[in-house]
Formats: sequence, C-alpha cells, structure tokens
Amino acid sequence: MSGRGFNPRACQEHFAGICFVSSLRSYGSLFSRFYAQWQGNGGIESSLGRTWNGHTALISGSNGAIDTIVGWDPNSSWSAFKGSVGGRHNSMRPIDGRWRDDTGMNADPTAQYYGLKISQTQHNDFRDFLRQDLLGTQGFGRHLNNTGITFQYAFAPGKWMERLSSLEGNNNGQLQIISNCSDAAFHVLASFLYDWRKGNYVTELASFMNTGDEKNKNMSQGRLMQWSSQMGQQG
Repeated sequence: MSGRGFNPRACQEHFAGICFVSSLRSYGSLFSRFYAQWQGNGGIESSLGRTWNGHTALISGSNGAIDTIVGWDPNSSWSAFKGSVGGRHNSMRPIDGRWRDDTGMNADPTAQYYGLKISQTQHNDFRDFLRQDLLGTQGFGRHLNNTGITFQYAFAPGKWMERLSSLEGNNNGQLQIISNCSDAAFHVLASFLYDWRKGNYVTELASFMNTGDEKNKNMSQGRLMQWSSQMGQQG
C-alpha cells in the first residue's frame, strides 16, 4: 500500500496527507503561480517565498475537497527568500518558524500530493490538530510548549541539527528541532500514521528519505515531488 500519486479530488472518502508545490526554478511562470498563492493566502512576501522555493504542507479533507492546508514556514519570509537567492540554501542559518495557513497552495498548478484514506474520526482528529494545535504556533504542537525544546526553520535542517542540537549528539545541552517545510510535515504526519497503525506509510517515506548520497539527506519538496508523482495506489 502506498500514498504516492494520491489525488485528493478523486477521493470520495476522508483523507490526510501532504501537498507539494514546485520551486519557480523548475517550473512555471512567476506571475500565475504568485497570483494563485497570493489569492489564497493574502501575504505578498510569503507567496513570493513559496513560489520561488517551492513548499510542502499538511492537508486534510473529504469528498474530493481539501478542507485544511497548514505548513511550517519561516517567520520572516523575506529573510528566507534572501537566504535562498544565489544557491545559499545550505549556508542560511536557522531562523524562527511558524505554522501558517497555506490554503493558496491548492490553486498552484504545480501542486502534487501524498496521502491516504482514513476514517471520519481520524480525519476530525487530524484536521483539528492542524487547525487548533499547529496553526499560528512556533512549535510542533501546543503540548510541547513547556518541554524546553526550541523549534526553528532552515533549508538544510540535517546540517544544522548536527551542529547545534544536543539531540544529534552535541554537548551544548540545547534541545533544538530544526526543520524545513518538508521535514516538518513528514514528522507530524508520521506521528499520526503510527497512531492509526499505518506504519507502512512511515516506512515508505523513511525509505525515500534515506535513499541517496550525503548531500540529499535534507528533505526537499523537489525530491519529494519527483518521488511521489510516480504512480502509486490510493491507500
């Protein structure tokens, strides 16, 4: 069973998953894609950032329609945009992040999806978590607010986790989670997949993440789109 090639518009049941939009450097015109993002989200800087860099976000929905899209974005879209110009993704230091309403992604002509069918109860729990526990927060859920863990955004999270976080073996005592949008979406979805006893989907995603050379250890929406667009089954 696979979540690759999932089409939310063809799914007449409840579903959960991930939405990807391509970077401008690999597809499409600036104006049409920026306009679609801007109409859906209302923010000029964030829409430019998503159009230039691409983006990944979590989705929920039912009966062929997406009802929620929430993604891990940099707090300052302008800082992230400047950091991405000229190929400096790997050198951009971590900055504060926040979960935002990314509804405009659904109007982007490059949008692709990874997902699966779930029960109504599972859909309601996932949708409510996206809307109530993630949206607008700077962590990975309100239940983690008082744990002492800090959360930041970076284009190359693997590199910066190794350098800065005690979770990766550093002795600085800093419990820090550094994620890009794709990495963050994977970890949130994976936690629900385990709860739903659908760990085979996590294994599938993790196998993809662990494939490739050292420079590809950081998840990106571009690689995910290429992988997920291959024909899969609607789980």
